[in-house]
Parts: sequence; structure tokens; C-alpha cells
Amino acid sequence: MKNYLFTIFIVVFMASSCTVTRQFYEFQHHGTTSIKTDSDYKYVARNVMGKAKTTIKLSAWKKMKQSVVSDGMLADAKRELPALKDNQAFANLSIDVLRTETGSAAGASGISIKEIVIEVIVSADIIEYTN
Repeated sequence: MKNYLFTIFIVVFMASSCTVTRQFYEFQHHGTTSIKTDSDYKYVARNVMGKAKTTIKLSAWKKMKQSVVSDGMLADAKRELPALKDNQAFANLSIDVLRTETGSAAGASGISIKEIVIEVIVSADIIEYTN
């Protein structure tokens, strides 16, 4: 009987101390539809990026602490993109949103979330109109 209780204690302890991570991914893509359909263009830069990230931490008492996002994550990520010059535009714009949840196992298939990290990545090419 002692071995049985000890085994159950070890299994419960191991299951409650495991770190569980889940990641969710969303994206949007806006292709090469030109703003000016009557002009030729050339690529000036490819795959320029801007990123923004926030971390939300949940304590055992469900108090939340979050790193500051000044103007919104998409606005912060876009601000990191290079400034456009005259006759330039972004093309092939992609917006990726990564959400990572970290916590511990809770029950048969659940997770007790302790931290959520959200990252927004904006990537694009820069084109320049030639006429």
C-alpha cells in the first residue's frame, strides 16, 4: 500500500511540475496589387521587417502584469519599418501574429497558463514607381 501511494504521489508531482507550451499562429498577406496601375515600378528593398512584442504574466492569485505597448502592437511593428521616400510604396505586405502560452499541466488535457507572449511581425518589400 505504501508503494502504491508513493507511486501516485510521484505521478501527481511529475504531472504538476511539467512545463507546457502552446503556440498559435495567424497571418495576413497583401500581395503585389499596385497602388498606381498605370506606372512601372522596381524593387528597392526586399523583406524589410518590423516587430513588436508583449508579455503577459499571470501570478498564482490571477494578478496580471503586462509589458507596455505604447500605440498598439501593429502600430509599434510598422514604426520599425524603414521610412518611404517619394514614389515608394510597400508591396507583398505580411502580418504575422504569434501567441505563445506557457504554463503547467492542469488535469487530463488542460493547461494552467502562467505567461502569454504575443508577437506581431510586419514584413514587406519596398517598390519605387519609375514614372
